[in-house]
Amino acid sequence: LFRSDEFIAQARERMREDPARVAQPTNLLEAMIVAADQPDSGVSDDDVAGNVMTMLLAGEDTTANTLAWAIYLLHRNPEVLQKAQQEACDVVGRDLAALTMDHMVHLPYLEAVCHETMRLKPVAPFRVVQALQDTVVADVAVPKDTMIWCVSRHDAMDATYFPDPEKFEPVRWLDADAHHASQAKRVSTPFGAGPRVCPGRYLALVEMKLALATLLSQFRIDAVNTPDGKEASEVMSFTMTPVGLALKLSPISP
Repeated sequence: LFRSDEFIAQARERMREDPARVAQPTNLLEAMIVAADQPDSGVSDDDVAGNVMTMLLAGEDTTANTLAWAIYLLHRNPEVLQKAQQEACDVVGRDLAALTMDHMVHLPYLEAVCHETMRLKPVAPFRVVQALQDTVVADVAVPKDTMIWCVSRHDAMDATYFPDPEKFEPVRWLDADAHHASQAKRVSTPFGAGPRVCPGRYLALVEMKLALATLLSQFRIDAVNTPDGKEASEVMSFTMTPVGLALKLSPISP
């Protein structure tokens, strides 16, 4: 499991050499090893490795591909790009060394860009759940243990909830009518919903806003090209990925 025995052994060795790491773990892996080593934890080293890799993969590919889609959609919608770039320049400015987490709360339009990107191009466009008992879903009998594929993009592309659903329109997330914005957040669920909602959703939003604010405050997006010059193709691997985007940037003059 991604050479789990090796990196767990290395972590255990560091913890033996520095017992303070047991009392105060310095990273997720160490914290999980400490928890796993508790009596009757029932957690194996493979469980630890699986959870760590889930955190790493879920937090890397998903965010990176959402950013790729966001840049692609921004370039295809110049008016939206102009607004996003203006907000980034106004809030962040040219001095990235002064950028802090406090700036993130002042980027509502960039956050709306992220939400709208995930509505149109969710990196996890479907989710799989399993019936724990015989049940009924939308008048369909579902026997126990049946796997159910939920297509999360279906309602997010429904004109009932999103007028002109094919249009990239971040402002719909900033509607003056709070009811509409709230409804959008209930219908579009790229992070899932309920007790199994993605635990990293807030971190992901901060990461995306930080990356976009950094990019747009420093560079112009001159081109985002696809291999065949047509719309970007969607490929589903670990996440839904745009194929072969070539990005051309130029620095914004001081």
